Amino acid sequence: MNKKIQELGAGLMVIGLKVKYPQGAEKQLIKAITGREVPAGGLPMDVSCLVHNVGTAKAIFEAISLNKPLYERVVTVSGQGIKEPKNLLVRIGTPFQNLIDFCGGLTENAVKIINGGPLMGIAQFTLEVPVTKGTSGILALTDNETKARIPGPCISCCRCVDVCPMNLMPNALAKLIANEKYEAAYKLGVLDCIECGSCAYICPSKIRHVHLFKYGKLMANKLSIQKTA
Repeated sequence: MNKKIQELGAGLMVIGLKVKYPQGAEKQLIKAITGREVPAGGLPMDVSCLVHNVGTAKAIFEAISLNKPLYERVVTVSGQGIKEPKNLLVRIGTPFQNLIDFCGGLTENAVKIINGGPLMGIAQFTLEVPVTKGTSGILALTDNETKARIPGPCISCCRCVDVCPMNLMPNALAKLIANEKYEAAYKLGVLDCIECGSCAYICPSKIRHVHLFKYGKLMANKLSIQKTA
């Protein structure tokens, strides 16, 4: 890519980064490339940055140069629960069911459909869900991949603290939210959580951190709205 840029004389630069998760999150990209840190509760613009993924950049080009509205996008349909995994260019609004049928349908042991990836995706209770501009993939998991353990008590191993890319304390936040101490969770930075799932993945007690943080964010935002009203 750098060679091609030099040939074109474009004022661009390609920077290779380590393959690690969640390197693709915008705050992590900004830190890795520029050394700047987006402040808590802030936006990339606060540190003079603007982050677009490839799909967004392509959509902007098509809208401005080709006068083409955003009505389709590439969706990856994969997982051991899909008979024929494929990358598909589909119209926005197409039901998940249609995409799965086009890929041969689900295997007999498929038990869970995820909108997105395995760590940040959201489980679906129906396949009559439309593809939106933010739909990147549909993941079908089998029963062997989804055997969930009952969450146990926190053993204070702090592995979740070690892997948190936002330098939060997931162990403390989870306890606060579980005990309905939403204001304390807000002060401890729950709104800065990017819901990457690293804490839940590494937890030996299988505590559902992300589930708690999503709820904690909702309640913390409600509290802040009530205070400003």
